[in-house]
Amino acid sequence: MFTFLRRFARDQSPRGLALSALERGDFAGAEERFDTLLAEAESPADRAFYQNKRGIARVGLGRRDEALGDFRAALGLVAAYPPALTNIGNLLLEDGALDDAIEHYRAAIRSDDLYGVAHQNLGVALKRAGRIDEAVRELRRAARLEGGPFRRLRKQA
Repeated sequence: MFTFLRRFARDQSPRGLALSALERGDFAGAEERFDTLLAEAESPADRAFYQNKRGIARVGLGRRDEALGDFRAALGLVAAYPPALTNIGNLLLEDGALDDAIEHYRAAIRSDDLYGVAHQNLGVALKRAGRIDEAVRELRRAARLEGGPFRRLRKQA
């Protein structure tokens, strides 16, 4: 019963509301909330987190150049910040710059080998580059890190 109710309980903190807006696809609302959080953030780690998330909102708004600026700003605050490196890799992948995207994903993995999103996206990029064996290895690694396809079922049990 409590697991069921927890799904409906939302974090009402400013950070929780910003993340919820991003999750719902309310990119303008998320951007506005992350602007406020950035103005109030004190630690470099928090600022990097909010820069990166605001960048994601800006990608959703179709403002890729501003998003790239946010991802780079996050890297300026926390060197080799895996989410920002991965998001830059995503922009490069969308542009067809496979080798550069692969290098950004690899840099994210060097920074945090347990960051499953980077392994997954590296697998996708390697597959597009025709490097199927490497792609399969990365996708399997990502699945292990994220708990595989049955993770949600195990969590609910």
